Amino acid sequence: MEGGNNSTLYCKGEKCVILAEVQFEQCAEDKIASLQNGASLCTMNNCESEEIVEAANIAISNLLPTKSRSLYDKAYNRFKKWCAEKNLQVYSENVLLAHFSENAKNYKSSTLWAQYSMVKSCLIIYDNIDISKFPKLITFLKKNR
Repeated sequence: MEGGNNSTLYCKGEKCVILAEVQFEQCAEDKIASLQNGASLCTMNNCESEEIVEAANIAISNLLPTKSRSLYDKAYNRFKKWCAEKNLQVYSENVLLAHFSENAKNYKSSTLWAQYSMVKSCLIIYDNIDISKFPKLITFLKKNR
């Protein structure tokens, strides 16, 4: 199946990747193998040398503030634990709304915003999910000021 702008959707079984050029069939095979082996985000999205992937992973590992990294990781791990307790594997807007709604019972607005900021940063870095695009969540946090 072909997409627009010279891109091609390449599938093997239930796994699919989008390629910019058709001639990269081996790259697609490698991507699908990486997906099946639980590869990191960098290696899944690109057919790049190990050197480039390693440099990108080093840069990614330094994105969180050095002094408060443990706070970010703690907030993120609390969220992940909450999700695991509820048997949730998808981080949708409704999931985050429910999480922050529960936290709103015990924390002040300023704490919720701090938690949101830390979880947002970690979700972008670790899971490639940008929760700043969740308008209901933002509205909820603003309403609880």
